[in-house]
Amino acid sequence: MPKKNKLVLSLIFFGLLSLIFFDLEKNLSFPDQNWSLEKGEKAKISSEIVQKFQADRDGLTRIKILFGSSDVAPGGKFDFKIYQENCQDIVRKTTLEITSLDSENTTDFIFSKIKNSKNKIFCFKLSYTQKKGGKKTNVFINENSMEQNKFLSVNGEEKKNQSLAMRPAYRNENIFQDFIELNQRISQYKPFFLKHYFLWFIIIGFIILSLTLIVMLIIL
Repeated sequence: MPKKNKLVLSLIFFGLLSLIFFDLEKNLSFPDQNWSLEKGEKAKISSEIVQKFQADRDGLTRIKILFGSSDVAPGGKFDFKIYQENCQDIVRKTTLEITSLDSENTTDFIFSKIKNSKNKIFCFKLSYTQKKGGKKTNVFINENSMEQNKFLSVNGEEKKNQSLAMRPAYRNENIFQDFIELNQRISQYKPFFLKHYFLWFIIIGFIILSLTLIVMLIIL
């Protein structure tokens, strides 16, 4: 194989490897399993959902929401906004265009990490604007007596001791700490040779061996 072609193949390979790593780094987060993502009572979003909740740790970076199956064709737009506790000072926001919703799937509101979020109360607002000819969409709400569940209103009506079917997720201060926590979570129910340093050795060894073999195949 000509040297130029080998160089191009090497660049393509390392480019794809970088994309995989950056995608993992972007989407890696650790959900708070105390929040229920179960189907409960369906609630139609006709104006706005307001959910106040207390973050359990620093690094709030994602809110996963379980929507009810909805006939939203030809689609519409979700507005996700996080405010401080007063529901006035905005902290994060994003817009998501959708064409369909399935009650078996969740939708993620991903945003840049809020570093000092531990024990702070946030006001999460969710609204939906349908396209012409579309219909309103549904979310699930559940009974929730957790201390972290502070307040829920659906289209202006307060729902006591209930919460949106949602789950906050967090990240650590840096990617190294994220991988340590990921290792700990993976290791929780694994045999000893797939835990902690053993698991790191296997993962790093596999990556080095794969890179070495691919580079050798390209060069030779």
